[in-house]
Amino acid sequence: MRSRVLAAFVLFFAGVLAPACSVSNVPSNAMPMIRARATSDLDCADKDVRIEEQLGGHFKAVGCGRKAYYRAACEALRCVVSGEGEAMVPWRDRPDPAEVDRQRDRLPFE
Repeated sequence: MRSRVLAAFVLFFAGVLAPACSVSNVPSNAMPMIRARATSDLDCADKDVRIEEQLGGHFKAVGCGRKAYYRAACEALRCVVSGEGEAMVPWRDRPDPAEVDRQRDRLPFE
């Protein structure tokens, strides 16, 4: 009896937490960033850009006779979008912006 209750408890929390960690959150969280990148990269008006979601956080943007491919990865509400051929840097591996500013201020200017 006790193991059934424990198993039910674990399954319940796994079901509650799974949607927050799944790839299904990528499209809704990353879509504004993908759309902004696509309109800029394709040099096309927002209304003329069509974005198709593909598997595993991959997207295809089509507009104004051009197309571009993007990858997106989200951690909670933070998303990273990279274009085809660009290296993708996860959020936890990115430097703190304040630290980057301090290092830039220390560099001698030429």
